[in-house]
Amino acid sequence: MTSNDKDTTDRDFGLLDRAASSEGVTIRDDQYEFPWLLDAVRVCKNKGGRFRLVDSGTRDIVSLSWLAEAGADLYSSDEARPVPKEIVPVRMSGRDAGGHTFYYIGGDTIGSPERAAFLSDIAELGRTGVDLHLSNRDKPREAGLLLDLSRACLSGGGRLVYYHHGRAASFLEDLAGAGGWIHCAAESFDPDKDLFILRDVLGASRRSRSGFVLHLNEVSCLSLAAEAFGRGAYLRCHTPPCERTSVLKKLEDEAARRRLDPRAFYLSCDFLL
Repeated sequence: MTSNDKDTTDRDFGLLDRAASSEGVTIRDDQYEFPWLLDAVRVCKNKGGRFRLVDSGTRDIVSLSWLAEAGADLYSSDEARPVPKEIVPVRMSGRDAGGHTFYYIGGDTIGSPERAAFLSDIAELGRTGVDLHLSNRDKPREAGLLLDLSRACLSGGGRLVYYHHGRAASFLEDLAGAGGWIHCAAESFDPDKDLFILRDVLGASRRSRSGFVLHLNEVSCLSLAAEAFGRGAYLRCHTPPCERTSVLKKLEDEAARRRLDPRAFYLSCDFLL
């Protein structure tokens, strides 16, 4: 056995050790050969962990379906899989094993007839239980599209998770009411003008049993964040460390106990923010 072969073998067995000893493993699907991935998924599942498999777009759908059937969560995207219908068999294979399938839409959602057909296929993903994730950080998103996708997901047991950037908008209430999960920065809300929007969004979220995740980046938004948390929001604090006796520290500690469902974000709680 050459030194390179030994290094590869050690690396492969290291994956199994990670799968057995941690609550979660995140691996891109082109980093290991299929048999090692399959064994690692099974080990992780048996230990009660989550195996997060990131789709590179290079592995065939049959292999991905086997991994999903073993219990892997698949994280795909329109970059890795520009033909959304390819993901449907993966979702169907993973359903009984309790795995979830996530699809991130990073490209344009406005424009050509070809894009309309693509979005129709995206809605079908939602109706099969795939969780759809998208943001307006780099591309504009139409409120009507978000509502349609959220309703499609709701009908099939999937979720739409939307990461909103910029000034808060009233359509967020409708989106929350349609079952959409929303991530938003606290500074998106003007305390003097937008507090009613925040309250309406949180009310709609409670009624639909969806979720609203507020990201606190500035201490100046502390009072708004505290009110949102008191009304049921999930809170993620990104402010500098503070004294243990401070109001912010107490809020951080309380917020940490309200843990986010892993389906409420794409790989990371702070994805795209």
